[in-house]
Amino acid sequence: MIRLEIKVSTVILLICMIIATSYSSIALAQPQEPQAHTMHRIKVSGVDPQALGPYSPYFSPADIKMAYNLPSSGGSGTIAIIDAYDAPTVAADLATFSMTFGLPAPNLEVHKMSSYIPANSGWALETSLDVQWAHAVAPDAKILLVEATSNSISNLLSAVNYARNRPDVVAISMSWGANEFSGQTTYDSYFTSTYGASFFASSGDVGGVVSWPSSSAKVISVGGTTLTQTATGYVETAWSGSGGGVSTQTAKPSYQSALPYSKRATPDVAYNADPATGFLVLDTYGYGGSKGWFAVGGTSAGAPQWAAIQSLGLSATNANFYGGYPQSYGIDFTDITVGSSGSYSAGPNYDLSTGIGSPIGVDFGVAPPPPTPDFSVSASPTSLTINAGSQGTTAITVTSINGFNSPVTLTTTVPSGWTAPNPVTVTPTATAQLAIAVPSSANVGTYTVTVTASSGSITKTVAVSVSVTKQDFSISVNPSSLSIRQGSTGTTRVSVGSINGYAGSPSVTVTGQPSGMTTSLASTIKAGSSATMTVMVARSTVVGTYTLTVTGTDSATGLTHSATVRVTVRR
Repeated sequence: MIRLEIKVSTVILLICMIIATSYSSIALAQPQEPQAHTMHRIKVSGVDPQALGPYSPYFSPADIKMAYNLPSSGGSGTIAIIDAYDAPTVAADLATFSMTFGLPAPNLEVHKMSSYIPANSGWALETSLDVQWAHAVAPDAKILLVEATSNSISNLLSAVNYARNRPDVVAISMSWGANEFSGQTTYDSYFTSTYGASFFASSGDVGGVVSWPSSSAKVISVGGTTLTQTATGYVETAWSGSGGGVSTQTAKPSYQSALPYSKRATPDVAYNADPATGFLVLDTYGYGGSKGWFAVGGTSAGAPQWAAIQSLGLSATNANFYGGYPQSYGIDFTDITVGSSGSYSAGPNYDLSTGIGSPIGVDFGVAPPPPTPDFSVSASPTSLTINAGSQGTTAITVTSINGFNSPVTLTTTVPSGWTAPNPVTVTPTATAQLAIAVPSSANVGTYTVTVTASSGSITKTVAVSVSVTKQDFSISVNPSSLSIRQGSTGTTRVSVGSINGYAGSPSVTVTGQPSGMTTSLASTIKAGSSATMTVMVARSTVVGTYTLTVTGTDSATGLTHSATVRVTVRR
């Protein structure tokens, strides 16, 4: 018996071990969510910006603007910078960066995707690079830093989703990426904006390797170059670390129809990225045991600066880039024809190392016309219940769109016999209280009141549903039956109820009494109250059951209602 128990226990143990092993294998087989990594490279720390003279290998804002023929000031709308984790010193460092290089005071908004986000030194340096150099290139633009809770793709895309749904955002920069993966195109909707924003992503810092999201057809992929200053100007070659190539996941977009590749090719454009000719960045939070000024490169530097170029010219789109290619060389783009990255060499026209090339100025096509000023009109509430003979009020609000600031005239259309103030003039963002008066003769029912808002050639309408009711009363008797002996009395309560705010006092009468039966009741009863009705039965009243009718009448309105009480007379 003992041996049998041991064998059974052993079998159970083996089964548990097999199940546990199988579960572990299944768990390990589950696909892990992609994690994005930054795309910057540090050349050196401890740099003193004031000690750098002419022909310094590292760029200041004035140097880079001269190299790419960018304006010294400008920028419109908001540039959204998407990064992971918190950068505790980003605002203070940006302010110091601006003062150091004589830039206007920055307009920075930090939006955290969670109430608590941990800091990460690598991402903090990335954030400093992105924010400072977007401001350097477009100093008059607003910078929106959206901090994702972590570097997971889902968290970063949540941050992108927030930025893309802001109407003030004109460009979104993503200086991060991951290896391509199956199903990546299902995320393309994150890289679209109903407000016309352009999306920029670093092509990667591993030469000749495709990175996502830069390989999305909805994104402008920014590759890297080595930009150096000489006595006669600037020389630009392909940077060996620039990511690029042909996507294995994304179909060939229509704007690349002239290129000899079967799928999406990256990068689209290029920008200085070599850390040996990098950018001066201030990070007092610290990285690798160092704090202060760093010389930083990588394709991370190009994405935010291209986003700033979009803010300056509002024409940096793939449709414009490829629409003007290759006639745009020497006008909008510099063709990078020397150098290589990975197995791809730069050459005439488009190549998988530097794309179309690096920018000349900020105009890449016909800039879209400025948004047309407009307004919207709304009502609150959109439905009212009004008693005939009284009025109700709704608030009409005019909201400005795209800077609309002209007066708006409100005209209200009401059913015949009704009244409303006409016309009413309001300014954008203002609210008008609209009183709608319904005559006492109006029939019960539901009606539509239309408010038309007009200013110049713009006309908008909003409808308000009005349910018309009438004041009325009800009459009831409790108890509704009495049993009274001959020669005795009984009592009941007569109540008048208010309907839709009725406050009258109908006159009350009682009918149906047989011979020998009399009743005593107040001549009027106010709505919302009751009175005692006394029924007196004489000895001569014939035994039987009688129905008395209590009728209430409002002579002013013509309303009349009744209730009954059964009186049983017994010996």
